[in-house]
Amino acid sequence: MVYPNLKFPKISQRPFFYTNFVQTLDGKVSVLKNGYWPIGSLKDHKVLLELRAYADCLIHGSNLAFEFGERTLESLGRSEFGALRKRLGKNKNLPYFVVTSKAGKFEALKVNTVSNDIKSLTTLLFQKGFNHVLVEGGPTILGSFLKEGLMDEIFITIAPKIFGTAKNATKTLVEGILLPPEKIKNLKLLSVKKLDSEVFLRYRVLS
Repeated sequence: MVYPNLKFPKISQRPFFYTNFVQTLDGKVSVLKNGYWPIGSLKDHKVLLELRAYADCLIHGSNLAFEFGERTLESLGRSEFGALRKRLGKNKNLPYFVVTSKAGKFEALKVNTVSNDIKSLTTLLFQKGFNHVLVEGGPTILGSFLKEGLMDEIFITIAPKIFGTAKNATKTLVEGILLPPEKIKNLKLLSVKKLDSEVFLRYRVLS
């Protein structure tokens, strides 16, 4: 495992939120065309599964779930993933929630949908007893959590690729908000791990 014995703080009155992204060297996390996915390697995918295994629940935004929801459910249902969670002292089943204002869009997928009001969502998750919540994105929902001061750690894989860009063609780590200068987020680097040509970074959000 890249992150054996991973520990997170327990926060009073709300869950501890963390996120995981893979991005290119030039900062792209997605391209609005086919042919660019996956960005990371199989090792990066294993890290994704590791970070899911430590979580009390998994959160996806509407766009991410619409594109990858079926694949996510299939992955969460695999016996080896359940076995990994049990080794980490977790229930083998990882609760999966989709944040959306259009719940009907996901009826066929049969997932739990929740309000896109981030503060109400935080209260709901805390009431359900979830202490550590993985928010996998996409960039719009990550922006919402950052805006509300509710993102605590960020795991980033730097893939050795350069995509370039064109107008309205790519997305970066955060979309939908531009923080004013006095409210930019400062982070502390907690760890750096290198596997082949990929770099795995872990940051704590300080402000």
